[in-house]
Amino acid sequence: MNNATKTTRPAAKKGQAKRAKEEAEPEEIPSPEEIVEDLDSIAEEVIFGKNMARTYALREVWYPSLKEMIADPTVPEGAREEVMFLTLTNALLDMLMDVVPKDMALTFARNIDDYLAVTLVNNEYGVDLLKTFQEEFTEAMGNNFHSEEKLMAALQSFEDEWWETPREEIGGKSPNQALEEMSKKHEL
Repeated sequence: MNNATKTTRPAAKKGQAKRAKEEAEPEEIPSPEEIVEDLDSIAEEVIFGKNMARTYALREVWYPSLKEMIADPTVPEGAREEVMFLTLTNALLDMLMDVVPKDMALTFARNIDDYLAVTLVNNEYGVDLLKTFQEEFTEAMGNNFHSEEKLMAALQSFEDEWWETPREEIGGKSPNQALEEMSKKHEL
């Protein structure tokens, strides 16, 4: 052991490194807005960023049976693309409903129905209800609210009337009437 060398740092250097670290500027604590922004970007990546990988995974799960289904000679040649779309969409919706926690499933299903109804009304009448609502809200109420409570109060008062007021661009119906008719038509 006399000739063996031990490579350790002298105590003074360890202390110096620790002091230098302590003397360095302390890290700033992010603001609540920065935290929300970081969480939003993380959520965006988890929710949408992995969709291509999910698509390839679903191909492995569903494509062989889907291909087999549309190759079935009982499926008319001209209807194969539609059968493929309907089968795939139904499978995807079933999967989504299965993975949503039970306490959220009803809300999730209603949100999908509402989204579809709005999109169908928009397509039928060539409008964008949500964009129009936003533009008219900003025009009528402004966009400078000093608190979330004031914004929510302004939204509530404007929203109640806007969704019930008949509009020329959707055949003289109120947005709610148009949405209700579309929901009934498509059994949503």
